[in-house]
Amino acid sequence: MTTYLIASNEMMCRILARRMEGLDIPTPVRWHSPEWLLDDDHAAARVITIDNPDEAEPVPYGPVDIVLVDCSGVEGDPRVLLDRVHARLAPRRWLVLSDALDSTLMVHAARLGASGCLAVPAPVEQVCAAAALVWAGGQCFPRKALSLLRAHHPRTTEPAPPLPPLRTQPFHPDGSTAIG
Repeated sequence: MTTYLIASNEMMCRILARRMEGLDIPTPVRWHSPEWLLDDDHAAARVITIDNPDEAEPVPYGPVDIVLVDCSGVEGDPRVLLDRVHARLAPRRWLVLSDALDSTLMVHAARLGASGCLAVPAPVEQVCAAAALVWAGGQCFPRKALSLLRAHHPRTTEPAPPLPPLRTQPFHPDGSTAIG
């Protein structure tokens, strides 16, 4: 099992990779720039922007266990990067980091199956704790994501359907419910 960190910030990648090696998440921690996920027909046009020993690694075939993807510094729409991560890596669990954590990005990430969104810059300890929470099966979304969810799916005023009647067991003449 491997943890993938997709980000353009080389310093952040190095620090997070080192810190995450000590956590209870899949190791090794591999980090790549977003260009690593370009389609194979664009592979020849890739420009390696960071000094990374993992950069020559091919994109794995099949779903990966956990991915942290940083949308900060991505040119254009960060949702395109999220779509690429979803299509190329199909992560079972993933955490989205962004300096512009707006409602459209959070909703898009959640619809793709992301386990959380975190605003950056954030302390390394907070990012590592969020990654550990996501790996453990939890979710890590900002409070405003809950209000967005409520805005997109308002509560109905209709009453809940009635519960089915309880089946009563026959009682023995002595009051016991034991059978047999």
